[in-house]
Amino acid sequence: MPDNKKKDYRDSLNLPEAKEFPMKAGLLQKEPQIQKQWEEKELFSRIREKSEGKPEFVLHDGPPYANGSIHMGHLLNKILKDMVVRSKTMAGFDSFLIPGWDCHGLPIEHKVLKESDDITAATDPVLIRKKCRSYADRFVRRQTKEMKRLGTVADYENPYLTMKP
Repeated sequence: MPDNKKKDYRDSLNLPEAKEFPMKAGLLQKEPQIQKQWEEKELFSRIREKSEGKPEFVLHDGPPYANGSIHMGHLLNKILKDMVVRSKTMAGFDSFLIPGWDCHGLPIEHKVLKESDDITAATDPVLIRKKCRSYADRFVRRQTKEMKRLGTVADYENPYLTMKP
């Protein structure tokens, strides 16, 4: 007749002792620490140095408009591209992402015209362009911070901007 007693195998296993983990991850506190650590270690530069001379894998990135904070579409787009670049780097390729922004066009002009009370049909087009440039520059800086918060690794110090000559 079979023994219906359950056996406790815990004492017969040789498992490592696990550290205690806090019940809450504390991401609001840890995220800035991790980003600071990546910056101090110059993570992007170190990855680039180790990849030097390896076969290249290039991922062309269609840049988003610099006309607001990032949204779920940006999040999905950037994280997937970051995963591809990281996996190719780990597979032995020289692969990196140069972030870019489209700083011209109707989406930015529309936002500037919507937010500016002082712009009329008689406003000098050069003044409108200056306001658009300033607006785009502000959102490039904001989106850069937001993209870094997603944990993406890219050459954020040298982005591709359509407003650069």
